[in-house]
Amino acid sequence: MEEAKKVKIPVQREKDEYYAFMSLKFHDGEEDKKKVEEITKALNEAGIKNIVMARDVEKWGQADIPVGKKLMTDFAFPAMEKCDMLICEFSEKGVGLGIGAAYTFAKNIPVYLIAKTGSDISTTMENIAKEVIFYDDPQELTEKFKNIVKRIPRVILASKSLTRKQQMIDADIPFEVIVSDADESSDETKPFRVQLAQIAMRKANVVLNKTSDRGKRLIVAADQNIIFDRKMYGKPKNMEEAREIIKSMQGRDDIYAYTGNAVLLADGMKILESINYTDIARMSIDEISNETLENYLKNSLPLTYCGGFSITNAPFVHLKEGKYSTAYGLTIEIVQEMQKALYSI
Repeated sequence: MEEAKKVKIPVQREKDEYYAFMSLKFHDGEEDKKKVEEITKALNEAGIKNIVMARDVEKWGQADIPVGKKLMTDFAFPAMEKCDMLICEFSEKGVGLGIGAAYTFAKNIPVYLIAKTGSDISTTMENIAKEVIFYDDPQELTEKFKNIVKRIPRVILASKSLTRKQQMIDADIPFEVIVSDADESSDETKPFRVQLAQIAMRKANVVLNKTSDRGKRLIVAADQNIIFDRKMYGKPKNMEEAREIIKSMQGRDDIYAYTGNAVLLADGMKILESINYTDIARMSIDEISNETLENYLKNSLPLTYCGGFSITNAPFVHLKEGKYSTAYGLTIEIVQEMQKALYSI
């Protein structure tokens, strides 16, 4: 027997890619396997990839749960949290189904009940569910879920930045990327805070317009610069510039990451909520040898970072005050808080 492993669900999604955790009272045997396969086919045709513990973790009984681990808490719950929805097949009741539905409901993940026509649905489960769908043939589910996925809330990152993508992945926030290609020029007559907040909002608004035909979504945009000695530093033009910038900052603890954040909660072109401000983190840079600096420049892609360095991979850079995420490139706490509103409104 092989050992059961967690299901890998990508955090970054394509435009029409959705994941559903599917729960059902499963009995070993060909009949239930066939039921899972038929429902899976119907959901796949609606653009939904489903996760089923009996199939994807237990491998139809051919994989053992490791000693000390539990199927629900160690395998099911983590997968549920990364899915866009829970689909509960409730033709036959089960305690585990109720636990899973309650868990996802508490996490603000949409719950959909599907059941054979005539099935008895408890009032509690009906109240938790976004929708109850009765069917005679699993193929009937395809059209139903094609309409549902159009309404599934989505987080959209308005950036091609590898740094911000990684922040979203690290935070386990399922997201889609739509590059804004917005004008990033700044009005130097305005304070640094204002300049960066305006650029971030410009990016968010471009993606808002690009996605005007879509439903509820959270559009996330950011723009960062390093401020030192009252001067703004973006990405260095060449290695020599990166070298000189870092050298000039050595031994100082008044290096600031200004990160403009813009987060729009929208439905169509209607903005339901918005946040737009610049957060600031203060950093220091150690005195380092030329050899340490050259090794860093050679191995860390400095031309991709504002100021030529990143707090995530430069051991000589330290956070002194403020949020680590702000120094990183996106104040992720804003996104996490607004994500709750995405599902609750």
